[in-house]
Order: sequence, then structure tokens, then C-alpha cells
Amino acid sequence: MYESWSSTTSQPPRPLDRPVWVDLEIFYGPPDDPTAGPEDDPPPGRLLVPTGRVPGVLARWERAVDGRWFGIVRFAVCDSYGAIVAEHRDALVPASALSLRETEPYR
Repeated sequence: MYESWSSTTSQPPRPLDRPVWVDLEIFYGPPDDPTAGPEDDPPPGRLLVPTGRVPGVLARWERAVDGRWFGIVRFAVCDSYGAIVAEHRDALVPASALSLRETEPYR
């Protein structure tokens, strides 16, 4: 019988809390046909920006059975005005969409 780590006496790994960049184009894939979408219920005027890189925080790495690596990451997606539309918490992000982000030293 399978038992997850939460049902045993072992502790989960400590979070890395490492600053990273999340490449949204790799994470979400190529854009769909811009004319495809809900025809009878058009979306509101606010437009998402699902491209480029956004800052995130890497909590830990996980490995898939096929050998690929994924990061467990917190990050946000904004609209064209810069307002946060969706906050991803513990999102499973492919390693290819992540890169280390340099932080400025405290002064």
C-alpha cells in the first residue's frame, strides 16, 4: 500500500526559497489561434500577459519517473496594466522554464 510522506514520521524537505525566473512561453507553450475562444461569452477587457519571464520563488525540486526535473514554484501572472490576475502557489514547472535570478544584496 502506498503511503505519502505526510502519513509517515518523516519530515518534508525544507523549502529552498531560491529566486528564479519563470519563462511563461515555455511554461504555457505557444499561443493559440487568437480568434479561438468563447464566442457566446466574450472575455472582459482586461488582457493577460502570458509571455516573457516573471519572478518566482523555487521551493524544491521534484523528479519524474521518466527522469525529467520539475520545480515547485510560486509566481504570479499579470494583466497588461501590471495587476496580478493569478497567483500560482506550488506550481509544477518544468526545469527548462526556470533559470536562477540574481538578487540585489541588502544595503
